[in-house]
Amino acid sequence: MSVFKRIYFNFFVFVYLLYALFNKGIAYSYLSEVLIVVGLLMVLWDLRSYEFVWDKRMALLTLFMLMATLYIGRGILEGYGIVDVVRDSVVFNYIIFAFIVYYFKDALPYLKQRLITIYKWYPLCMCCFFLLSSYSTFFRELIIFGDQRIFLYKFGDMGVHLFIASIFLLNGYINMPKRFLILQWILIAYLFLIVSSYSRSGMISFIIPMGVFFLLTKNRALKQQMIKLIKYAPLIVILAMPLYLSTNLEENFQGRSLSIQQLKENAVSIFSSGEEGTTLSDNKVWRLVWWARIVDYTFLGEYFLWGRGLGMSLASTDDVDYDPTEGNLRSPHSFHMTVLARFGVPIFFLWLYWMYLHLRNIRRPDLDPFMLVLLSISFSFLINASFDVFLEGPMGAMPFWIFVGLVYAEESFGNASAREVAGSVAFNKN
Repeated sequence: MSVFKRIYFNFFVFVYLLYALFNKGIAYSYLSEVLIVVGLLMVLWDLRSYEFVWDKRMALLTLFMLMATLYIGRGILEGYGIVDVVRDSVVFNYIIFAFIVYYFKDALPYLKQRLITIYKWYPLCMCCFFLLSSYSTFFRELIIFGDQRIFLYKFGDMGVHLFIASIFLLNGYINMPKRFLILQWILIAYLFLIVSSYSRSGMISFIIPMGVFFLLTKNRALKQQMIKLIKYAPLIVILAMPLYLSTNLEENFQGRSLSIQQLKENAVSIFSSGEEGTTLSDNKVWRLVWWARIVDYTFLGEYFLWGRGLGMSLASTDDVDYDPTEGNLRSPHSFHMTVLARFGVPIFFLWLYWMYLHLRNIRRPDLDPFMLVLLSISFSFLINASFDVFLEGPMGAMPFWIFVGLVYAEESFGNASAREVAGSVAFNKN
């Protein structure tokens, strides 16, 4: 690997680390965009050695990026500001990260090891950040990029990253002494309690993929370990509870706070409509109303073929009554509904078809164990994206498309076994 490629690789992993740890706090750093531009230049510079396997999935991803690029021209011609149009186009343009992963085909084991290392320390880092921002006004209000506080984190996103850390830990890719392993699960339980207090999408983005993984894994020893962990879960939660109750996080704009009652209400509201007039119920209702309007003007209306396009705030054009503290909403809190609204029914169905193609191998009986982990991670991302603004921005899109690219690159070039993935520290310096 050349010197410049190695430098870019380290920069690539470093930016991923920043987005994983700081999330919304560095949303306006534009590091992901810099990474895309530099990555494309690197690929063009080293085009002879760049290769990827062309199949239906990659063809669809290419089509999505092409459509997003064409829609930029449409939005500008319709009179929308170029900044707004380009910002909306990244709904699909972050797919470039999946293609950049192929550029690291000669360092896939090392890339996987670096990602695993990030999630080894993720629970501890997030706990420290929470405690810092809970008890220090300086850290709570600290701003580095744009107008966002550096420790401001979207809890739905955290549910996904917490699932990644947990699934790596369960499968033995993260190794640590037994006493630290117990501490790690306590920290994960603590963070999960926080996530579940503030975000229902974060809660189910952890629970559902974990359940799917349990049902599909063929590793009987791992299943027994997971069952054993479930038995000890009440004790782990009890040990995490003092830390949870002592955390001084502010009430969010929806009126949610850290408390046992809030946990109960969030869990129950997933399966019921809840009391009318409560924030949990109202939050669900305005989403459903908005999604129904999108279905109406696409499937049954004038925007069937091409959608509304890019550049406009969908909340304004769709005449949605929402909480003004949400700001200028550009997405209906569902990536799939965003695709339908902006690109129309044909592209929406192609997006659904791509998801099917991407996840269909998850039930294969001969599926490689590490591939099952990667597809379960993809599933977690897609669940959270169904109920929150997630893949529309770099905080969710960059990690998601990197894992998608890792799935395809692993299928094409990955020869490392699960043991090599867990223990490899070799780096190709040729």
